[in-house]
Amino acid sequence: MKDNNYPEQLKRIKNPPKAIYAEGNIELLKTNIFSIIGSRACSKRGEKLAEKFTKDLVYQNLTIASGMAVGIDTIAHKTTLEEQGKTIAVLANGLNHIFPEENKELYGQIIKNGGLVITEYPPEEKAKSKNFLERNRIVSGLALGILVVEAAYRSGTSVTANLAKEQGKKVFALPHEIDDLHGVGTNRLIKNGAKIVTSAKDIVIEFPKLPYKEPPKKSQIKSKKEKPVLAKRKECKNKEYNEIYQLITKEPISINEIYKKTNHTITKINNILFMLEIEGYIKKVVGGYTCTLDDK
Repeated sequence: MKDNNYPEQLKRIKNPPKAIYAEGNIELLKTNIFSIIGSRACSKRGEKLAEKFTKDLVYQNLTIASGMAVGIDTIAHKTTLEEQGKTIAVLANGLNHIFPEENKELYGQIIKNGGLVITEYPPEEKAKSKNFLERNRIVSGLALGILVVEAAYRSGTSVTANLAKEQGKKVFALPHEIDDLHGVGTNRLIKNGAKIVTSAKDIVIEFPKLPYKEPPKKSQIKSKKEKPVLAKRKECKNKEYNEIYQLITKEPISINEIYKKTNHTITKINNILFMLEIEGYIKKVVGGYTCTLDDK
């Protein structure tokens, strides 16, 4: 802990690791770190949301940390690398025994691409069940805050979120339908005070010292020789969402109006609207929702 490279943020948590073993770019420990966590057995929806929020937070120049487990952790690390961002993996074992084995290649990619892998365990220590819960305090302790993408009823993810709260970190969570088993934990976290988010901006604005960068917009400039093309609504290929999407036009429509025109519950309508907004098909405006025009 006396080493100059020991993370200052870890010195302030309860029971800080006595030592940190590291491989890769240790300078990342001095950057603005944000942790993204979630279930190992994640859903397709969870995968898509993890990819989106990771991309958006990398664009905000945040270093993404996670636990290199299968599922949401792996997606967070891989997406960060694909976006040419920086990532930190926190292991529950020594550096000579990478776990899980299927992530050995990911481990190499993180190091090769300027990332960092750390652990509090000596090189020869193998993964043990107790180590994972101990590891979680480091995942949260390193970061400004954490985003919980998915969490089941009882999970290490929920434990990490509670540790983060005890450490005084900001906890963010994505909402799920009330009967979605993948989201029982996230919904409970929101109920207990975690901030509900639908965009990366919701996260960044919670940290006054972090400047928010507006994502680049597609160029609206057209060649003078080209004939003007009227923008058309985007095509939604997801059959599950399409019924509701077709009700949304350039004129605002409220949730109550959609409810009257379908057989869906308000909860399901809210969930579908959330996904349509996340995927860029609609946008929230005064009076409800309108469709997004395709400017290709």
